[in-house]
Amino acid sequence: MPHLIEHASSGRAKCRACGGKIAAAELRLGERLPNPFSDEGGEMTHWYHLVCAAYRRPEALIEAFEAADVPMASEIADRDRLLDAARLGVAHRRVPRVNAAERAPTGRATCRACKTPIEKGAWRISIVFYEEGRFAPGGFVHATCAAAYFETTDLMPRLKHFTPGLTDDDAEALDGLLRST
Repeated sequence: MPHLIEHASSGRAKCRACGGKIAAAELRLGERLPNPFSDEGGEMTHWYHLVCAAYRRPEALIEAFEAADVPMASEIADRDRLLDAARLGVAHRRVPRVNAAERAPTGRATCRACKTPIEKGAWRISIVFYEEGRFAPGGFVHATCAAAYFETTDLMPRLKHFTPGLTDDDAEALDGLLRST
C-alpha cells in the first residue's frame, strides 16, 4: 500500500520524527511499512507532521505527494516549500540525519566529520539515523564541519524546526558558522 497524506482523525497520534502530538484534523503523512510482527505479512503506519516528514523521511513524502489526489494537494499551502526541503534531503543523503543544534555541555564528544573533540561550549549539530522504524542517536558534528559532512550549508530551516529554543541571535551565529567554510 502506498504512503498517504490525510487529516488526523483524532489528536492521539505522535509524530515519529519530533515526538509531538499531531492535532486532530491536521494534515499528516502516513508512511506504510511492512509489519515485522505480523505472520501474515501485514503493514503498519508511521505518522509524521508534513514538515517533519520533509526533513526526516523525504522519499516517503515525495511518493505520497505524487500519489495524493488533487483536492488534498490544494489544501497544503506550503507544498512547494515542503517538496523543496524533501528534494534537498534526497539530493544530499546525510541531510535527513540533522537533528538539533546545541552548545556542547562537555568536551567529551567527537566530531563525526573531522574526528576531533568538540570543545565545551562550541556549537554542534546532533545527528540521528533511521533504523528499523526508529530514529537512533548518531553523534555530533562541529557546526564548522557541517558543510563538508552534509554537503550543503542549507541546514538552518531544519535546525530551527528541531531546536525550538534557538534564539534569533543564536541562529544568526550558528548560520555564520555553517557558512564559514
